[in-house]
Amino acid sequence: MNLDRRSFLGQLAALPFAASGLAMARPVRPRSLILVWLDGGMSHLDTFDCKPEASPEIRGDLGSRRSAIDGVFVSEHLPRLAARLDRCALLRSVSHGEGNHDRGSHLWLTGHRPSAVLVHPALGAVHGHEEGAVLPPYVAIPAAVDYAGAGFLPGTRGPFAVGGDPGQPGFLVRDLAPAASRSRALQLRAAVDARDGGPRGTHEAERDRFVSMADKLSGDPEARRWFELAAEPAERREEYGRNKLGQSCLLARRLVQGGVRTVVVTDTGWDHHTQIKTALTYGFPPKLVALDGALSALLDDLRRTGLDDSVVVCVASEFGRTPRMNPISGRDHWPRAQSVLLFGAGIRPGVVGATDARGEEPAERPIAPEDVFATIGAALGIDPELVLHTADGRPVRFVAEGATAVHEVLRA
Repeated sequence: MNLDRRSFLGQLAALPFAASGLAMARPVRPRSLILVWLDGGMSHLDTFDCKPEASPEIRGDLGSRRSAIDGVFVSEHLPRLAARLDRCALLRSVSHGEGNHDRGSHLWLTGHRPSAVLVHPALGAVHGHEEGAVLPPYVAIPAAVDYAGAGFLPGTRGPFAVGGDPGQPGFLVRDLAPAASRSRALQLRAAVDARDGGPRGTHEAERDRFVSMADKLSGDPEARRWFELAAEPAERREEYGRNKLGQSCLLARRLVQGGVRTVVVTDTGWDHHTQIKTALTYGFPPKLVALDGALSALLDDLRRTGLDDSVVVCVASEFGRTPRMNPISGRDHWPRAQSVLLFGAGIRPGVVGATDARGEEPAERPIAPEDVFATIGAALGIDPELVLHTADGRPVRFVAEGATAVHEVLRA
């Protein structure tokens, strides 16, 4: 029997004891999350829930193609992803009532309905903040959108934003290496603190934690190397696509490989109220082409590096788009139906739920964003009963009351 390296290691790890009597097991990496956030509201009808039999005003002007999953049609502009869809979990019946960008983002990124008195923390502000880590536990590429921050938790739980455009030649994270004036600046800060004379407040303590985290990272060249896209082979960079989204996803893979626990990759420009066909198929590269290349390369790369056993990937946005095209060939906000893609660690491939013939609302198995949040938490191994506390000691559940993980897509 012929075994490839991955199968051999998997069978070896399954053996309870080696001949010597010593236990044999592969080291278990803590799980990480890559969230690909399509900011603006991805149209489910033009991506992962195409309706080729619907009337023109529903199916739109973009063609569709069969995927690797029987009966599932996706955009004709997602050929690479269509061929790999049987390695993913596709949730096609996600539905909620938040049709505003801000409110939808808060719901999705924090797992809680918006509140007038409380901003909840994003998942990355909770997950994986172990003491002593050199790399930031939570990174945003290129920047954090609203409600992807620390919420009511200390500011040190917020994401480290790399800034810039990873798709540009010569991309580097600014100010990552220690500046020549660093030592003098720290001396001046210490002198100012010494002159204060009063008790240290929480803001000063938080500032000092930020400085300590920055010192660890800037002082460790090996840790900084994980941010260097130039270290990747040219052919791998081409697989992802030499564009902002593609290179952002490649950088995310590098960072989770180095030990970062949550990476949010944000791709803006998915709010298509006018000329949606042009918006999705025009550009350098076109929107759908970039998404197809980035996600399919990430799927392959996680398997190649063995990280598909330790990295969860979620592709989502605030809401879906209206089933009927509007008079200016666009689609408006539509929270009653949207699609979400999951793959990687702890995720069982398959399709859960379906929308009706118009893509208007769930026809079966309605799923709330809070349920998806609970599902991701379960795949990462986060205790669903975890309780967080606000600055004044108020207890707040990490998983919203009543939220239930989508167990059909979770491996036992």
